[in-house]
Amino acid sequence: MEHAPASLEASMEELMGGQGAESSRSVPTGVVSTLRDSSISVSAFNRFIVGEMARKTGDEGRQSMDNLRKQRQHASESHRQYGASLGAASRAQMQRDKQQYDALREANLLKGMTVRDDIASQNSERARLKSEWVEYGRRLADRDAEQRRRIKDVCGEGSKRVQEMVAQAKWEEEEFERELTERRAQILYENQEEVKRIKAETANTVTDASKQYALDRRKNVAAGTKESVKLWGKERGKNTDQHLKSARNNRADIEQTRQNTKKLRQKLLEQRQKEAAAARDLVKKNKQARDDALRAAKQDAQAVHDGIYRAKYVPSDSADYLMQSKYGRSTISVTV
Repeated sequence: MEHAPASLEASMEELMGGQGAESSRSVPTGVVSTLRDSSISVSAFNRFIVGEMARKTGDEGRQSMDNLRKQRQHASESHRQYGASLGAASRAQMQRDKQQYDALREANLLKGMTVRDDIASQNSERARLKSEWVEYGRRLADRDAEQRRRIKDVCGEGSKRVQEMVAQAKWEEEEFERELTERRAQILYENQEEVKRIKAETANTVTDASKQYALDRRKNVAAGTKESVKLWGKERGKNTDQHLKSARNNRADIEQTRQNTKKLRQKLLEQRQKEAAAARDLVKKNKQARDDALRAAKQDAQAVHDGIYRAKYVPSDSADYLMQSKYGRSTISVTV
């Protein structure tokens, strides 16, 4: 908003009345310019100062909010990374437990397969022995038939030869019976020993011990897992409490910053109200002085006019300070 000398004369007319306007028109532009130290009005300079204070306060508030936001993001990222590490550790532990369980299961399966193979081999051996025994009995029956045939062939040659053959047959039969008894006893002993060994290897105590070992192993693994989960829960609760405490502190800081901003805004408002009241008082005093000057001589009125005109503009050092600001140069219009 630019002000030409005509607008300046209009303002002077409002303050001085009709006579002031006539007096202002009588003063050349070059002469009026010598009455002021700069071309920047006091109201424009006051608006610039208030804007500078508001921008400074806003920059500080934005910087504080950015710092708080970065802190929250860092805390959230730390909490997420810690949770991810706990999850990875849990998955690794579960993988190790599964590997141990698979290894134990494979060992049990291998042991069971070994026992089954032993039982199968024992059954095969039993079938083989039974087959041999049947074959042996068949040979004995064939030998007995052959013996009977020989006896029948020679039974008519004489009693002595018959007696010798009968005696020989009885001896061979007794030998056969003795060998048969020994063989049966040996087979029975071997079978009993085999049965004892199989029963010992497949006893309930052995299988129960294996099952109990596997059960105890799973219980230990489950107890360790539960303890780890419990510790992780405690650590997570602790981290959550710390995070909530940090969040409460951050909210308290934000609330304090908000209160400080509100107080500063109220202080600025009060200051501006005081300045406005002072300006109004000044206007009243100037009006009283103008009235007094009107009742005085024309020269006194001109002196009052010059004083008011000079008071509307800031000193040269203040104008230099405003013009050095980028915001001041872009928003403040200068009266030439």
